[in-house]
Amino acid sequence: MLHQLEVAITKVSEAIWPVFLPFILVVGATMAIRTIFMIQKQATKPAKLQMKNVIGPASISLGAMIGTGAIIGVLGALSKLSASGQANIEAMAIWALIGSLIMLPVSYSETLNSKIMGKTPKEYISTLISPKLGITYAVCFVALAVFGFGGFQFSGIDSVFATVLNDKFGIELSLVQRYLFIVIPVIAVVAALVLSKKHELFMGAMTYMIGTAVAGYFIFFTMFVLKTSDYIPTFFGSMIKGMMNPVNAMMGVPLGFILGMQKVIQTAETGLGALAMAAQESDSQPREAAMISLLPTAVTVFVSIVVTSYIASYGVEVGTLALVDANGNAAGTVARLGGYFATAEHVVGIFGLIVLAAFTVLSALTTILGSYYYMTKLFKQNPVNKNIAIYLVLIIAAGTLAVFGANVVFEAVDLLLFVLSGINVTALAIFTFKHWEAYKLSGSVKKDKVA
Repeated sequence: MLHQLEVAITKVSEAIWPVFLPFILVVGATMAIRTIFMIQKQATKPAKLQMKNVIGPASISLGAMIGTGAIIGVLGALSKLSASGQANIEAMAIWALIGSLIMLPVSYSETLNSKIMGKTPKEYISTLISPKLGITYAVCFVALAVFGFGGFQFSGIDSVFATVLNDKFGIELSLVQRYLFIVIPVIAVVAALVLSKKHELFMGAMTYMIGTAVAGYFIFFTMFVLKTSDYIPTFFGSMIKGMMNPVNAMMGVPLGFILGMQKVIQTAETGLGALAMAAQESDSQPREAAMISLLPTAVTVFVSIVVTSYIASYGVEVGTLALVDANGNAAGTVARLGGYFATAEHVVGIFGLIVLAAFTVLSALTTILGSYYYMTKLFKQNPVNKNIAIYLVLIIAAGTLAVFGANVVFEAVDLLLFVLSGINVTALAIFTFKHWEAYKLSGSVKKDKVA
């Protein structure tokens, strides 16, 4: 049943993304150009960054973004690319970086336009297109954030503990044991925080947690690069070879480009509306909020694309990481993450293992609770207990599938990314072409004509 569902979702996703990518790039770039060079000048005032406005939205965005998808999601994409016959998997990194040059301005414009309107994505989609599409967006966002991204986090925590227990203590857990002794306790902790209404205290600690995790990860990566500096030319050479000799998907679009863009949208949440929602929580001015949104986006793209790709590439080169199994199929999540950890330990020692384990667990917890934050903002009209009940059902489903059917979660994420980004970027494009003039500065901001 799960396998059939996975195959069906994969086929739909493979058919949609080659068509969707040109759309999102062209529409997103057009929207960003109009926003930055025309709307920004006429609808906003210059603003300076204030630290009090940076910490809150940036930590919420970064904490909810960075998660284990930064490692597991990218390793999964590299595994797919390797199984497809692409010898130079590093090509995905260069394609992703090229795509991010367009998507970073989209992140900036998304936040700026949202602040100009003074509305969350659900609200401006409802106003600019239709209320039903606004509800569709909200439902899909919750499904993606809680179920999809939550599945990544549970898979990451599960894989970390399973890997460490197996490699360091010789304890190999069955799937049922992993579910009972790893996933269920995490679900219990998250449920206890949410049910006790103490999740906001945890969200407050997110600033320090995600800051510590990212700082430790950067220190580890710096050490890794210094110790493998002779591999850097090989890595960049493989990037270029892979880009020049791509494995193409449907319509001749390079598979590395498709996978790379999926990971940029997934990990940096560009065009999904998450950055705009976080920005509404502060008193920052539109330009200031837009600048703040670039910080978590840039950090996440670097961590997920550059760092993970480089370490994985080196691991494949020295034989500590296998992206495909003996049959030539994509390797499993635990096998991939175990190889990634082994590569880190091989180069940096036990420090690498400790940092990666801490990064995975801390970022996973912040992402899981961050998804509840977004749910409460999208469905603030619901009674608190109703939101909690829906949230708990979704994270239980995500945690269960993370162990017993992780690939279904991963494929569902790719499909939901298309739906959310398509709806949100279309609404923003409509605003930049039809409705932005209602917000021109002329002494005072006018009311929205479409409200």
